[in-house]
Amino acid sequence: MNLDRGLEVLEKIIITVGLAAATLLLFANVVARYVFHSGFTWVLELVQYLFAWVVLVGAAHGFRVGTHLGIDILVEKFSPAMQRRIALLAVSLCLLFVGLVFWYSVQYTLRIHAWGDLTLDLQIPQWIPYLAIPVGLGLMFLHLLQVGWDILQGRTLRIHANEAADALKQVEDI
Repeated sequence: MNLDRGLEVLEKIIITVGLAAATLLLFANVVARYVFHSGFTWVLELVQYLFAWVVLVGAAHGFRVGTHLGIDILVEKFSPAMQRRIALLAVSLCLLFVGLVFWYSVQYTLRIHAWGDLTLDLQIPQWIPYLAIPVGLGLMFLHLLQVGWDILQGRTLRIHANEAADALKQVEDI
């Protein structure tokens, strides 16, 4: 299995297990509260951390599969060569933003690690939930590099989904 396929599988596992676990934990907590008049004090904290991982890794996965939304009504008026330049500019700006936030999130996570604080309810090191930020942004950066490479190679002109074209294709297939 190559690295790209391994990352894809890892992303899907984090997203799937995180959503399933959060759903089951919330359901169990509701049942415990209303049926048994008790509950788990740590569930809400864990669900927050699970959702952080799911959202950040899911956003990165969105770049991989091209599901992020984009408004390209103006860009489509240009020639394919200009569309390519605009797409490369967009990818470059996204890489700059994600790269900067990634850098600062790594610094922040290392600082939290050095402090040695524990989470309030779960009593695990605070840096573990915060690790979702640099991991998700690192994956986003890698996927944006891949999208930029695909644009340079002429395999695509888009860094986002094209819902209108997808809908038309589905109608044509019927």
